[in-house]
Amino acid sequence: MNTSDTNKVNETPVAEMTYTAAMTELEKIMQSLRDSSCDVDTLVARTQRAAALIEHCRSRLTATEETLARTLAALQG
Repeated sequence: MNTSDTNKVNETPVAEMTYTAAMTELEKIMQSLRDSSCDVDTLVARTQRAAALIEHCRSRLTATEETLARTLAALQG
């Protein structure tokens, strides 16, 4: 991944992202934090975005788990 790719900020609202897209962006953020030195403002922005992405992914996983549990319960019913 080149530096220009890691410095790009994704402006897609987190709530509109698929789980896969959110995880991909989160991986890119984590890689950029490992690979490059960034100023405080960039660090804060990336950390806030990463936190929002993590929350979104957790929410998607919880919703999926609940849906699967209901579906499996209905099959056993």
